[in-house]
Amino acid sequence: MQLENGRYKARAAQGALGFTSGGKEQVAIEFTFLGNDGSEPYAGQSITWFGFFTDASLEHTIKALRACGWQGNDVSDLTGIESNDVSLVIENEEYEGKWSPKVRWVNPLGSGLALKQQMEPTQARSFAAQMRGRILAMEQGTGPRRAPAPAPARGAQQQSRGGSRPPSYGGGPPEPPPLTDEDMPF
Repeated sequence: MQLENGRYKARAAQGALGFTSGGKEQVAIEFTFLGNDGSEPYAGQSITWFGFFTDASLEHTIKALRACGWQGNDVSDLTGIESNDVSLVIENEEYEGKWSPKVRWVNPLGSGLALKQQMEPTQARSFAAQMRGRILAMEQGTGPRRAPAPAPARGAQQQSRGGSRPPSYGGGPPEPPPLTDEDMPF
């Protein structure tokens, strides 16, 4: 099955506990694509998601099970996982020279925005009013500018700033920080 990277509506059909090739516990959930979201050619076909129970992945695994409709605390009883439609985030990955779709995330349906705290409408209007003047000033060339980086002293050895840009690159935006668990879409 060939899928584009993206979000697809699905519902769990079955699930089971098992072990990875390294002997770690995992849960496998088989999802059926529902269509009506760009996945119409795949409606009725299935894809499997694997969740893990390590310290780093436990929270994401439980959130995925809850999104499916699981309500218990006994993972040996996955009753309810077929209760809810979910949004699967599919990303294609290469494995042993072959590309195939992989379920990266299982999210509750309608959870497209990943904000820690969304602004209330009154907060959004107040913030927009604060920004309006700054945006106009920026577009007219009278807004605040970022100060240029100081030039290194002649003969001084240039220090590496990290990232993938060569040390001679200057004036551009800094490299973004690496992603953390706080950046995950839940």
